Amino acid sequence: MNEFFAVVDEGDNVIGKATRKECHSNRNLIHRSVYVFVVNNNKVFLQKRSMSKDLYPGFFTASATGHVDYGEDYDEAAKRELKEELGIDAPLLRLGKVKSFTENEREISMLYVCRFGGRIRFNQREIVDGGFFSIDEIEKSLRKGEKKFADGFRIAFTEFLKLTQMHK
Repeated sequence: MNEFFAVVDEGDNVIGKATRKECHSNRNLIHRSVYVFVVNNNKVFLQKRSMSKDLYPGFFTASATGHVDYGEDYDEAAKRELKEELGIDAPLLRLGKVKSFTENEREISMLYVCRFGGRIRFNQREIVDGGFFSIDEIEKSLRKGEKKFADGFRIAFTEFLKLTQMHK
């Protein structure tokens, strides 16, 4: 079964749909994604992506991430990804959008924060590892290249810091 994503213009207006493969192989197709940052005690949960992922296998990224399916809105996608990847059903705060145009993808991404102190049960088909990190630890890792991060994460994390004012 093919997974379809909404194709959008630079203003984030839906102009069509395309398969995952089409979106990832055609740089002209802009599609939507979500980044959810789970925060507890001023630390952010980062996931290490499964080695079976088609993009960025084994790389670190936000707590829960994913594409917005055709016919789905950002909020629905964020809730779905949070539940699927981390087993969390909790309120989300929408922060804002960011354009994430990288070597591999052209996305318009909606950022969310989820304040959560409960148990995280990550889906081992999606995520191989994860943990809570301070903002300083994440910034240091990004600077020094200590961990491999998905390209879109760098853009989303920078915007997340601006929107939440969690950095120093």
